[in-house]
This record gives sequence, structure tokens and C-alpha cells, in this order.
Amino acid sequence: MRRTVLGLGICLLGATAFGQVTQFSDQTIAGTPKDLMVVRHLVIRGDNVSIGKKLAQIGRERHHSELFKLPSPAVGTEQMNWMRANYPERYARALGVRTAYGLPPHSNYDITFVPIDMSLKPACSVVFYPGSSVTNGHAMLSRNYDFPKASYAQITGQGKGAGVRSMTGDPYVIEMHPDKGFASLFLCAYDLEGAAIDGVNAKGVTVALLSDDMTKDHKRGRPGYGLCEADVTRFVLDKCANAKEARRLLKDIPYFTFFGVCHYIIGDASGDSFVFEIGPDGKHYVIDGKGAPQIVTNHSIAEYGTKNLPRGDSFDRYKRLQQEEAKRKGKVTPLEVKEINSCVAVPANYMVSATLWHAVYDLKDLSLKVSFCLSRADEAKERRTPYLQFKLKS
Repeated sequence: MRRTVLGLGICLLGATAFGQVTQFSDQTIAGTPKDLMVVRHLVIRGDNVSIGKKLAQIGRERHHSELFKLPSPAVGTEQMNWMRANYPERYARALGVRTAYGLPPHSNYDITFVPIDMSLKPACSVVFYPGSSVTNGHAMLSRNYDFPKASYAQITGQGKGAGVRSMTGDPYVIEMHPDKGFASLFLCAYDLEGAAIDGVNAKGVTVALLSDDMTKDHKRGRPGYGLCEADVTRFVLDKCANAKEARRLLKDIPYFTFFGVCHYIIGDASGDSFVFEIGPDGKHYVIDGKGAPQIVTNHSIAEYGTKNLPRGDSFDRYKRLQQEEAKRKGKVTPLEVKEINSCVAVPANYMVSATLWHAVYDLKDLSLKVSFCLSRADEAKERRTPYLQFKLKS
């Protein structure tokens, strides 16, 4: 009886919660199908159900997105129950996805995830700068998003990869203004409905995910309950007004992985920052930035620390960024914030991987400057866009 009533409640909400998307624009801002990626800029405003429906329609019509099948409808019901209680913004968007795909309540499809091009775990380098360390007084985040140029099939060996788009072939710069939850400006790939790779919200909170490649055990949690890797980033943008609130909301969050464990750096306009990690035992770790510039690459800070690191790619990039910081006595300029990450960028012809984008978020101006890689895996010379500029509007 309880399950029947619950199902009816979900059905009624899905039927009555629709308003409309009151603002929408969709522009191609860089690249063509002949380049590595086609970058698009979406601006969307409205209630969360309508936003979810619209994003699902884009995924379905433009990217031929197919929803993942779940082991049973009970898994999807459990996940939706958790979302409704703990993350109602995402729950409402999932209802819009269900409508876009014409699914009944309690289907065996995951309506919290609209995949595009698919992916494995990324490898990146990120530095958070509190305003006290920048000459203009603005807290900033600078991130390299490093990833292979190949398709999902080529990387995993699942099927033929010829003629298939790169896994990061269709990134989006999204400016979202939902009816509930904070407005945000973020970079999105792999999942239109619930994911973000990095971004900033209207309260000046920034977050970026990075692969935690060096953690010994890469299995976490169980699918269908809580948040997966890319969900955490959007969760912070939707719900957190400052870094302190992010610590509280993430403290006991259930976490599971689809592809690999990630860790996260979160900061706010006041200069408060921390790295958030989930250990092999499921324990949550918070490593505070203590008001100083905070670096994170692809090894667990909780496990390896920040000093006397061994040799290896993630460790070497971390130490190089530490050295760059040490060279600059006093405050860095906004230009140096942008330039410092170039010392650990992946060259375009390095094992067909590259820094697919370099993004700089200004937490006071609520703005983004980002350069994208356009050169394909078969090109020896790197081609990049100039830095494109975006600002989160009120």
C-alpha cells in the first residue's frame, strides 16, 4: 500500500509540476564536426521539471542519448526516493527526463542521467586562489581538464571507434537559472541532466572534479543510491551558498561510482576552500585550504599528503605547481592565475591526449574564461580557441 501511494505521489508531481522554460538560447560557439569538439553555449531559465525535460530532449534529438537500464525498477525507485528527500532540484529535473522519454513511473531506466558521448575518468590539475592571494582581491579557480581525444569505444575496446565522436566531442557551457536551487554557470560533458565538470554558482561557490587515479581501491558504494562522480559537482552548485555549507551537505553523502573515483575542490568568494575525498573504506575526508592557494591533481591528498611526494605524473604536476607558486612572492595577478596552469598542460600530441579545456572562474564577477582544444587526435599541431568569456547574469 505504501509503495502504491508513493508511486501515485510521483506521478501526480510529474503531471502537475510543469511550468515552462521562460528563457532559452542554444549557440555553437566553437568548432565544427571536422574538429575534435563542437562547443555549445546554453542559457536556460525555468522550473526544474521543464529544464530537465528540455535538456533530455536535446540529448535525445541531437546526441541520440539512450538512458541506462537498471537491474530492476526497484533500484530506480530507491534512487528517486533518495533524490526527492535529499536533492529535490535534481529529482524534479529527473521527472522532466521521464516525460521527455515517455516513460511510466517505476520503469527500469535511469532517468537521473542523460549520457552524451560517454567517458571514463578525467585527469586534471586545479589551483584555487583565495582573494587574499590575488592582486585584484577576487577569489579564482584555474583548472586544466586533461583527457584522451579518443572515443569511448576506442578507449574501452567496446566496439569499433572509427567515425565515432570523441568522448568529449560535445561539451556545453551552460548558464542555468532554475526556479529552485542557485543559478550557475558550468562546463558540462557526458551527462546533460545531472553532471558538471566544473562551475560557479550565483553565491560565488566554485567546484571542480578530478580523477583520483592514485587511490588503491576504485570501487565505491552501489549504483542507484546517492550521488555518483559527476553528480557531486552539480549538487554543490545547486545547493551550497558557501564552502561551509558544502562541508555540511557532503559530510555523510552516499557516494557510488560508474567509472572511477573522483575527488573535488570546492571554494567560495570569501577564500574558504577544501578538497573533498571518499576513501576506500567509504570514509569522507575534508582537507582545508586554510586561506592559502590550494592545489589538487590526481592523487589522494588524504592518503599521500602534500609534501615529500614520490615520483609519478600526478605527483610531478603537483610539485611543479608548488614550485610555480613559490616563485611568486606575494600576490599573483589574474593573468598569472591563467598562466601558471600552462606549465602542467598536456601537449596536444601527447599520447593523443590533451588539455581539452583550461578554465578560469572569477568568484566575485561570477565569470568564466575558457579555451578549448580543437585539434583532432590525428593532428600533430595543436589548435585552440582563444579564451571565450561568459558571465552569470542575475
